[in-house]
Amino acid sequence: MTSVKDRHYWSQLRAALTGGQWLAQHPAKTPHGAPLSWSELLRKFNKHCKGFKDVAEVASQTQGLALLLSASSLNEDEDRESDVELFQLQLDGECILPEERVGEATSGYETLKTLETSNFDTINLALAYYAYALGNPSDCISHLSKISNLYQTVPIVGSFGSSTTMLTVPGAGSQSIATSASGSFVSFADMTVPEVKDGRGWAMTETFRSICLHGMSHEQLYPTEAQKALKAYREAIPLFATLQTEYATISTPSSTGKPDWTSFVQLRELWRWVERLIWRGVVLSSRHGDQESLWAWLNHYNTTSTCWPPTFRTSHRSTVSTIHLRALILRHGCLAPSPLHLRKSAAWVHTARSVIQDYRAILSMCTKFPRAGERNVRVEEFVDLCVAVWEGSGAVGEHAGWVLDILWWATRLTFNSSRILRHMTRLLYLSGDVPLAKRTLRLYIQVVGKSYEASNQDIAEDIDTDDNWVETLVFGARMLCRHASALLGVEGLEDVKEAGTVLEKARTRLDKDNVRLRASIEQAEGIIKSLLAIKEEDPYTRSQRVAEAHAHLLKSVELHPTSSGHYHLAISFSRPGPHRDMEQAIEQAGMAVEADPTEVRYWHLLGLLLTAVEKWVEAVEILEHGAELDDSYSCEREKGEARVNGDVDRESDVRTVKGGEVLSSDSVPNGNASGVFVAPNGRQQQQNGVVNKDETTDETRQFLPILDEDVLEIPPAAGLFKSILRVPIPSEHNIFEYSLQLRMTQVALTEVREGAEGAEQQWLEVFAWIAEKKGLVCESIPRSSIDGPGPTLDMNVLPQDQEKHAMANGDNPPNELPPPPIPIMISPATPIIETAEPGEGSPTREKEKRGADKKHSHHTLVKKSSLLAKSSSSFERDREGSKSTKKINQMLKSGVRGVHKSGARLTAVSRKIGSGVVRNGSLRRSTSTPDFHAVLRQTSYQASSIHSRRRLSSIVQSQDGTPSESPPPPPPPPQAVPPPPDVKLNSRLAKEKRMLSDLWLMSAATFRRLGKIEQAKGAIQEAEVRDENNPAVWVQLALYYVALGHHQHAIDALQKALFISPYDVSATVHLGRLYLTPNENRRSSVSVPKSEDHSSTNMDLAASLLGYLTKGRGWDVPEAWYFLAKAYGMQGRKERERDALALALELSEHRGVREIGAALGWCI
Repeated sequence: MTSVKDRHYWSQLRAALTGGQWLAQHPAKTPHGAPLSWSELLRKFNKHCKGFKDVAEVASQTQGLALLLSASSLNEDEDRESDVELFQLQLDGECILPEERVGEATSGYETLKTLETSNFDTINLALAYYAYALGNPSDCISHLSKISNLYQTVPIVGSFGSSTTMLTVPGAGSQSIATSASGSFVSFADMTVPEVKDGRGWAMTETFRSICLHGMSHEQLYPTEAQKALKAYREAIPLFATLQTEYATISTPSSTGKPDWTSFVQLRELWRWVERLIWRGVVLSSRHGDQESLWAWLNHYNTTSTCWPPTFRTSHRSTVSTIHLRALILRHGCLAPSPLHLRKSAAWVHTARSVIQDYRAILSMCTKFPRAGERNVRVEEFVDLCVAVWEGSGAVGEHAGWVLDILWWATRLTFNSSRILRHMTRLLYLSGDVPLAKRTLRLYIQVVGKSYEASNQDIAEDIDTDDNWVETLVFGARMLCRHASALLGVEGLEDVKEAGTVLEKARTRLDKDNVRLRASIEQAEGIIKSLLAIKEEDPYTRSQRVAEAHAHLLKSVELHPTSSGHYHLAISFSRPGPHRDMEQAIEQAGMAVEADPTEVRYWHLLGLLLTAVEKWVEAVEILEHGAELDDSYSCEREKGEARVNGDVDRESDVRTVKGGEVLSSDSVPNGNASGVFVAPNGRQQQQNGVVNKDETTDETRQFLPILDEDVLEIPPAAGLFKSILRVPIPSEHNIFEYSLQLRMTQVALTEVREGAEGAEQQWLEVFAWIAEKKGLVCESIPRSSIDGPGPTLDMNVLPQDQEKHAMANGDNPPNELPPPPIPIMISPATPIIETAEPGEGSPTREKEKRGADKKHSHHTLVKKSSLLAKSSSSFERDREGSKSTKKINQMLKSGVRGVHKSGARLTAVSRKIGSGVVRNGSLRRSTSTPDFHAVLRQTSYQASSIHSRRRLSSIVQSQDGTPSESPPPPPPPPQAVPPPPDVKLNSRLAKEKRMLSDLWLMSAATFRRLGKIEQAKGAIQEAEVRDENNPAVWVQLALYYVALGHHQHAIDALQKALFISPYDVSATVHLGRLYLTPNENRRSSVSVPKSEDHSSTNMDLAASLLGYLTKGRGWDVPEAWYFLAKAYGMQGRKERERDALALALELSEHRGVREIGAALGWCI
């Protein structure tokens, strides 16, 4: 019985010491489970463990010293930080007793000295602890020097154990070896008890405590020689392997679902000293620039902290987490040029996010919602660090989702924090949620504005800094302008006016000495005035608005030149009016390119301006350079991902701008090959691709200091921010949009220089490029309006007027209604046409086909075809006849049908499906091509959203009335995939579809000018598939009808375009032109009475349409003024005709191949 109690009280004493239960009233229990106080535990230990009174005395004095030290701390874990002191780096005073406690500790120190004759190592370790606490670091080192092999003390795995405790390690067949540092506690360990009773846990605790005290003593003795202390701390590094394998256990959820921290509680004293040692190593390394040691300590801290609950040492852990995040940001590029775009986040970001998640859990436990008049500064600083990490990783809006999650979480622990609202405004906008970003901006202005007013009455409020206020409001004003500029017509005018109001509020706290902010306000004011001139559509105030905008932009560039300032000033110089100066515009655009050579839109603008002055060769070269940027994005992105995977390619195609010339890295005078641009002003700027600071070598990387040597607290994270007024880093979708717009301009330029024949070949390259970048961009969406149901007619059999007469009167027999339409099951809708057999277009063949359709209602009419082919190897752009282009042509000629093995599909646009078509002749319609006329003239049923709108009177008019009977509507087509609920995604997809639709329409115009009418029709169909709400589809359809001589069909199509967009400039101009043009090509067997000639009415209507257009949205369109002059001439108003012609001539001068607003937008 005696041996059982002996082992029991040995294990209870070790458990109490290892668990560090200094303040517990009952740290142990009897064999029967009765609680024991410290005094009773020691008494029973002395009673049942004969001959070990020295052990009990050491334990008693250790507990007494721990009580004295914890008396001056917040808790038994010796947290010293108060709510006011944040992120303190003060290392002095830790583990040192205050003066009023020295007397009590001295008596215990003397008592331990009387036990020194026993020559136990544990007594010397306890004496070293007392000596340091009493302020005698030299005596501490002296006591530690008496212990042999202190730093080689590594407890060995025992012979058996239980998984329920960390003080025993599972194993079998091995023997527990006592070490010198464990002293007498290990020598009598009972190896049969499955708890923390073998003494190895306390041995490890004393070892870490001794190493920590040794380093702390060197800090006290040599305050200016931090390397001595760091050397002492590094002696513990070999022990971390044993610590991780034998003691570190991550908590698992218990049966109640809460984390089980039993293992941590049993080893609490060990983890206190481990944490203290690593924390001091981190602080010393960060202060004294020992980067190698710093990263080692941070890694050890992250690894061991997984075993700690979030309530443990919150002050130290907050400080270390802050230092870690700050070190990552400074090391990987926060204050250096950031990468333009990364498909995947850099490797260091994953480490940062892991630290952030741990830090967030700590803050959730140690902070709470602030009281009135208080602020949760810890959470606000944490939010700043998260935003700084996002900025350091590239500041790409696509990667901002995790930061927004942090911000929403922070709103539950703060009250109307200006920092959080400021960050949310920016990140919501960059991530695509513009409506919520606008709401957050308004809330920020309201909260901070009211707080600022209260602060003037000596009331402490969160008013944010003046610079932050100005920057945020300028950013908000430009955000509103960017959003408004993307909308058509007067839409967005209220946003522009609100931007002006926001900017006025920004001026109230502007520092007149801050030139940078003054320039940003002037630039924003210029953008607002420019958009007001466009959006208001007021001819009386437009000139004044444009002049004011130009003056503000000039002043902005004079105060503080920026790339965006030069860009907007270049646009201002190119606008029609008294300030137009194309040479200045080109110069300003060139300066924008020089300031930021990585921005595609700057190159695009410079190319457009060069085309306006007919510098074709220079424009081609500039646009080529801009197109190469996208290739650089892809190349560098692939290299960056390869580096993350360990495959680093040392060779890179580095280019630099020098005097407008593009040079290779081999020709750079200073030998710069680091992947950055060397601008003429000597500043290094990031090159066209991705320069991931995490992936550069240690030899070339220059580490920035984490902290200053004498700093006592961590500087605010706001010092890590970049200006939010910088041009946002483009997302992958933005890069695709900018590059595609530039390539559309290249095609337009080629058509101007070489004619439509040269542009036709280049369209293939553009589509191949899209296939390479986006893959298969064709969705399985049927053309609901153009491929909609309707009677099939042969234009070779029925003349145009007879066809119209038959459709208007519904000449189908009552018992032979049109069959239900056969659903189009494939996409895209441009079919590959097979050669029609003789007589295939006859009514007999049509009836036979209808009978077959009734039997096979779900038979697919046409085979699958596609506008693009995604080859297994990427297409490369090559003007002089690349292999990929030849391959495309070969595939087109061979008549590719369906989908090949890899699922790639190829466009059939250039396939000669329009054989037998002449410009003014009738169109022989093939069986698989939908009938535009039947769809457009059908009045009984409309298949698409376009046709489901209220029909215009001009479309439904007919000579003999409307049909008496209507065919039954077809069954609704099966919906493939429900639309995604994400508003941001829907907006982005809609924008991309509109852009691709415009691309097809541009190609349709090229085919039409080439006389390839059928290909033009197919391209129009593809455009309608992409975006059925695009009014330009109907404009191109009207031009298609004009090419065929179908005058009335063209007018109907233009009226449809105006129904979709009532103030569409192109539709209005072309409709006015048709009204003013005699219908010379009308082919009808019915003569039109002279009384029904509406030429006079059409002339007045054209004058009214064009007159209204030139006062508003089309004020700078020369075609509108030209046809308005023609209308005035037909009306006999010669003076107005002369003025309109003069203005049309003036506007036509210095006009580029594309409008700047359509190609680039009016602001960035």
